[in-house]
Amino acid sequence: MKSVSQLMAKPVVTARPNETVSAVVERFRAHEVGGMPVINDSQVVGIVTLRDLLGQPSYRPVREVMSRQIVTVPPTESITSAFALMDEYRLDQLPVVDQGVLVGLVTRAGLMHELGKLTDPLTELPWAGALRQQAANLLRTGREVSIIFIDLDGFGSVNKQYGHVIGDRVIRAIADTLLALTDPQTDFVCRYGGDEFTIITTRSAADCEQLAVRLREEIAALTVPGIPKGIVSASVGIAGGTRTTAREAIHHEATVDDLITMASRASTVAKATDRRVVHGHALETERSAQNNERRLAIRRIHLEIADGKGTATVELGRDDQRWLGEARGPALGSGGLRLLVEAAVAAMRQLLPKGWELAVEQVTRTPRVGGDVVHVLLVLGSPTGEEQLLLGSTLTSEDVQETIVKATLKAMNRTLARMLPTPV
Repeated sequence: MKSVSQLMAKPVVTARPNETVSAVVERFRAHEVGGMPVINDSQVVGIVTLRDLLGQPSYRPVREVMSRQIVTVPPTESITSAFALMDEYRLDQLPVVDQGVLVGLVTRAGLMHELGKLTDPLTELPWAGALRQQAANLLRTGREVSIIFIDLDGFGSVNKQYGHVIGDRVIRAIADTLLALTDPQTDFVCRYGGDEFTIITTRSAADCEQLAVRLREEIAALTVPGIPKGIVSASVGIAGGTRTTAREAIHHEATVDDLITMASRASTVAKATDRRVVHGHALETERSAQNNERRLAIRRIHLEIADGKGTATVELGRDDQRWLGEARGPALGSGGLRLLVEAAVAAMRQLLPKGWELAVEQVTRTPRVGGDVVHVLLVLGSPTGEEQLLLGSTLTSEDVQETIVKATLKAMNRTLARMLPTPV
């Protein structure tokens, strides 16, 4: 097993305790890193992220905003142990320290890519991490890629009825079929999960769709000893293909994740609608039209301040439905604007499914030529405890109250659109 010393980045982009927030923000922009260790005489004294700096005065020293809770690993730490440590503390990077001295930095993405190279012992196919790395590398070279996502239908019932030995035999047969029908010069096959497979391909969109249809047909025609013929089938989704315009300044790994998500959703639609193959882009076009119908609009805003205390009311609506949110608290300085955000969030909480939570993280204003920009940072918590940061930004208008509520809606509207039922 590899150690973090074989994967760590060096030299490391760092900050000094006495540097100003503005100086470190510029370094974040220049190097596009997720976090920076704060160093004093080669010793790690803290760590700072762009999130820590958001909304801080530009002249403030980094030592006043950095996190002093430091988790480090030695160079000899195994990559699996380092990844487990990141999961435990919910970190995206770990400083690598040798005898008290910073010698490198290891990232969650780097570990995932390396762990993803490990092959599945059952099928001898690589796991999804290798696919992500391969796809990102192709995008960096200017190649266009498509993702084919294959989800077996009712595989759980095969395991229950015929046993896991037969289930493993089916998985191996599927893997062999995918390898037999693909070309290693254009296609990269991996096992994505229990009963899911993915293929990244540089074929044309038309050839990709033909391949997807053939894969589905061949899987349905499989003969596997121990089960009746025709009991195995698959739903297939596609995303990607040839673009008409060049990609500009994209994050390649994020683009790959988006394509995988789109292809996965398309396979789910194929399964639910009994369609042979569904293309994710057509699905997203339909989804975008539906989302526009589901977006919330501002119906009423009211802020009342007396003796340093305020009451904010925000009413949101869609069609003939209304949701009213209210917030009370101190209104000194920018407190009144934060109350409006809290009121808007209170209204949106009423639309969340059971177990979901929504909270205000930060409300800030950034001076810009032509007017300030208002930023609203929300935290969306899932029933499983996972958290997602949602950022909405709007250029300040004459109606500051409306501006702050618009920024709040921008942060949350797309997520809400996915959660809300389609209007009838």
